[in-house]
Amino acid sequence: MFEILPVNRKNILAFRASGRLTDADYREFLPRLEGLIRESGPLSLYVELEDFHGWEAQAAWDDLRFGLAHDRDFRRIAIVGDRSWEHSAIALANLFVRTRIRFFDRDEAGAAWAWLEEKPAQPRPPEALQPYRKLLLATDFSLHSEYAAGRALQIAAQSGAQLEVLHVVEEPITYYEDRDPVLADIPLRDEPLKLQAMESMNRFAARTGLDKGATLQVQWGIPVHYIVSRAREQAVDLIIMGSHGQHGIERLLGSVSNSVLHRAPCDVLIVKS
Repeated sequence: MFEILPVNRKNILAFRASGRLTDADYREFLPRLEGLIRESGPLSLYVELEDFHGWEAQAAWDDLRFGLAHDRDFRRIAIVGDRSWEHSAIALANLFVRTRIRFFDRDEAGAAWAWLEEKPAQPRPPEALQPYRKLLLATDFSLHSEYAAGRALQIAAQSGAQLEVLHVVEEPITYYEDRDPVLADIPLRDEPLKLQAMESMNRFAARTGLDKGATLQVQWGIPVHYIVSRAREQAVDLIIMGSHGQHGIERLLGSVSNSVLHRAPCDVLIVKS
């Protein structure tokens, strides 16, 4: 059953739950609680569990349905009890509602009241956004990268940022059925291959306008790892990439752009073509 507890604290409702809660208990109690919400606005709840034996199935559904419907009507909920399984019940409730819920042992009732009366911290005003200073355009010379190049040039012109263009010549990869993919132990890091990549970079820069002021880089490595590492080392504050481009192991793990998005130490702009 539910029993309202007499308290004189603004916007805090206290009640005791005891025995095994039934659908009838909720049908009697919830309309009163909804009436208080309409009168007072969002409330905090102090819930004292005494000789509590849980819920009947329908009552448990009533409790969950009410919590989901009125999630924004509660500031905090403090539950005071003395059984270890009650902690698990509160952890489960936290999965379904955004309201902050905490469990307190019975000898911590004073702490529960103090927590309910605690004034919420005032949100800090957002800091003024600073313009981008260092841009990194990662390219595979594809048409998708050309769209990204146009956006990179636009942002660089608007913010006066430095722009570096990076192409990573992918490390050779070999695969074994019973182990993870590893770098192939074959000498493919020859200068002609890197020179070819640099020639492709120069042609790409010429047709996109990146040859006027941008720094051009061609490096060996695994694209995702090197792009993220380069951005961290150079204190880049925006990585720009096309929305497509899959190489080697990334065919298994997802696109390079998606992987960079989740690992980068800075903002990432993925330009769709």
